[in-house]
Parts: sequence; structure tokens; C-alpha cells
Amino acid sequence: MRKRWIILGACLLIGLVLVFVYQRFNSAVPRFHDSAGIAADSERGSAHWYRKSAFTRLRGVALIVHGLNLKPERMEFLIERLNRAGIEALNLSLYGHGDNYLQAEGRNREEARLDSFRTVTYRLWSDEVYGAYQKAKRRARQKRVPLFLVGYSLGGLLGCELQVSRPDVSFDRVALFSPALKITLKPYLLKVLMPFPDLVLDSLSPEAYRANAGTPMAGYKALFEALSLFEENRNTKLNVPTVVFLDREDEFISYDDLVQMIAADHLDRWRVVDVQKDPPEAALYAHHLLIDETVVGRVMWSKMQAALLSHLVGDGTRGSRSRKK
Repeated sequence: MRKRWIILGACLLIGLVLVFVYQRFNSAVPRFHDSAGIAADSERGSAHWYRKSAFTRLRGVALIVHGLNLKPERMEFLIERLNRAGIEALNLSLYGHGDNYLQAEGRNREEARLDSFRTVTYRLWSDEVYGAYQKAKRRARQKRVPLFLVGYSLGGLLGCELQVSRPDVSFDRVALFSPALKITLKPYLLKVLMPFPDLVLDSLSPEAYRANAGTPMAGYKALFEALSLFEENRNTKLNVPTVVFLDREDEFISYDDLVQMIAADHLDRWRVVDVQKDPPEAALYAHHLLIDETVVGRVMWSKMQAALLSHLVGDGTRGSRSRKK
């Protein structure tokens, strides 16, 4: 009897999904290009440098990678604090976000960006992160300072996946905000829609934070592929000094599973900072969104900044590896 109800429920879910897909594709927008050569063509809008404050000693270089369908400029609140602490930052805009998209005749800025977002792949995003890493690495070596990774959600996943899969990639210290390394069951339900990469799901993020009105399934597919490769390639290279900022009630990231991964992989150089949003922020914004004072509250943001800077620079070079010149 129980098995029959499970089968019935699965059939009902598939039916609802098919109805939803039919309705959305009734007015589908065609693609204007594929992903071949996109990274090179859109490089001018893919990454921007933010220099340290004047009269401040350079203490590091940070690669900043944003989350899925997040405006890259929303990372500037973090970047401004890093700059004041003497850390230069390279803020990467993944394809389909910010100014990193291909313009098409007859399409406005928002339409062209979403069209580009529909064509993303894991490989494209991974190559963009790797290219930005090379730029940040050259700057860090030139100035003889540590290299950091600061990633939010998808950005944290892409950075960590790059670190475990490419032998030449390494960071001295890492800071992760709601990293998509262990996700809850809810996002996995989207896998049934993977055959429809053009399909766009409306975004529930606040308008001021989202890069596009919705997120194409192509973006979720790239995220799942990155997560699969991360799980496949997890190794001891992850065990660099890492701080993780995470809300226990995160809607998309499993706090318990992430803590278990840290223990199982013997990541004894990792530390998790519990983020508890100040009212009324906890009620206004998703628990997954915690990248500035607006969404976490003044007191919590102050604590997070202190923990971040203590972790990255602390008293100088303690715990960092010396880079070969």
C-alpha cells in the first residue's frame, strides 16, 4: 500500500511538472548564440579590480566570486571592507551576470543578459573562474602577498571545485559564505527539469540583489555539475585555513551535512561561524542571503566582518604558506 502511494505521488509530481513546462515553453524565447567562444568575447565585462585604500599596506589579494543570479556588485560591501584592510580584490562576474553577456540586436540590456544566462555551462563558468584566478595569482606573486578566495554560494562551490580539480590552483586562505558544497533536498527536485536548459524559473530573491528576473535551468544544471565534480574530486587540498559563514536555517545549504563533510574529510583547518540574523532581517530576507548588513543586521554584520578579517590577515602571515617566487 505504501509503495502504491509513493508511485502515485511521483506520477502526480511528474504530471504537474509537465504542465508547468508546457505552459512556460508555449512562449519560449529562442537562443541567439551558443557558449562557444563566449568567455573570450565577453572578457571585458567579466572581472574588475578594486584596489586597497591609499596609505594602507598591501596584505593580500582576493578573488571574489558571487552566487547564482546575484548581482556581482552586491559583493562590493565585502570588497570595501577588504580594501580598507589592505586587501586588493578581483570581483568576477560570471557569464549571464553584471556586464558579462553578449548583446544582441533588438534586445535590451536585461533581455540580452538573460539570453546569455540561458547558454551557460559548467565548463564556461569554470574557465572564467580559472582565468580570474590566474590574474589574481599573478598580482599576488608580483606583490609577494597571500592569495585568498572569497566566495558566496555558487561562487564558493566553483572556487573549491577548481582548487580540488586543478593541480596548479591553490589559495592561502579561503572565506566561504553559504557555500553550495552540501545542498538540501529542495534544489535536487529541479533535476527533473534539466532537459529544458532554456526554461527560466522566477527568482524569489529581492529585486535589488538578483542579476536577472529569473534563473534558467542551464544555470542550475551547471551548479549540479560543479557539485558532482566537487564530490568526485574532494581531496586534502581543501584543508587550507577556511572560514565558513552559514545560517543553520539556510533554505538551500545543509548545515549538518557540511559539518559532517568537514569532520569526515579531516578538515581541521576549517571553522564554521554560525550566522544568526538580527530581527527584522531574519524575517525579511532568506537565510541563505548573508552578504551585507542589510540582510543580516548591523550587529551580526559587524561580527562577521571581524571574523573575516581576523581569518584573512590576523596578525599578518600566521598559518599562510610562503609562496615560491
